[in-house]
Amino acid sequence: MAQPSKRALQLAAAASIVAAIAVHFLPHPLLLWTLAPLATLLILAIAFANWRARNDRYSLWITVGLLFSLVGDVLLLGPDRFFTLGLLAFLLTHIAYLFAFTRGTHFPARLGVWILYLLFAACCNFLLFSRLPAGLRLPVAVYSIFLVSMAAQALGRSFLLRSSAARLAAIGALLFVLSDGLLAFNRFHAPLRLAPLLILAPYYAAQWLIASSTDQPQLPL
Repeated sequence: MAQPSKRALQLAAAASIVAAIAVHFLPHPLLLWTLAPLATLLILAIAFANWRARNDRYSLWITVGLLFSLVGDVLLLGPDRFFTLGLLAFLLTHIAYLFAFTRGTHFPARLGVWILYLLFAACCNFLLFSRLPAGLRLPVAVYSIFLVSMAAQALGRSFLLRSSAARLAAIGALLFVLSDGLLAFNRFHAPLRLAPLLILAPYYAAQWLIASSTDQPQLPL
């Protein structure tokens, strides 16, 4: 993608992210249903453009993950009965990202990192278990395992490859874990003040960084 076009797309994505977060504080459902998916769609466009330019598997899997994220965003805007479907869409996101993060390395990239992330997921599930509806306990547990496995793989991969692209992905994956943790706390434990800002700011930052990791070839420095 030409540099001016890339900058224009990045600026449009940044503006849409700010708007998507802000609209959660306004009583305008139509704007919410328009701007929230648009932000993810523009982030997806960054990864898609890089995949078209290089035709590499890493960018392809990131693009696929963002496509599932877009579906998940729309489902989670709907009634509570769509929550499990939204969870499934984001589970597929993390599986796609996990495929991307095994480019150039094995799984787990760092066993110790994976175990630490799994312990964190176990603690979160233990704290929330009694507050989760019975039908969501297994889906949330499975989801959290794939979420932290994706994040652990991204971090371990960054240790191995030592590239700026891998570091962007690792930071983005960590922010995804933070966002999902805050979402779970807000939904199942206690409401957070300024919840849309606290949850969505790290979520969109995560997606932005992961998409931006496709800007560069996946090679060590």
